[in-house]
Amino acid sequence: MLNIVKALERGAPFFSFIIGLGIAAILFHRKFQVVKTLSVPLPDVTTKLTKSDGKCYRFRVEDASCEFPSSL
Repeated sequence: MLNIVKALERGAPFFSFIIGLGIAAILFHRKFQVVKTLSVPLPDVTTKLTKSDGKCYRFRVEDASCEFPSSL
């Protein structure tokens, strides 16, 4: 019985740390939002030419409907 009491006294700082960490996680938890953006500005993509295999390509922007997976 005496050994259990000594073990609890020595482990008190550890348990206090775990409880404090849990309280901090509850108080400071924020929801995050995923925002998808282009890595290159749109005017740079549409105005520049790209050369590949001796052919030149210019990108154009078109509206399209697409289904994103729910995991993204």
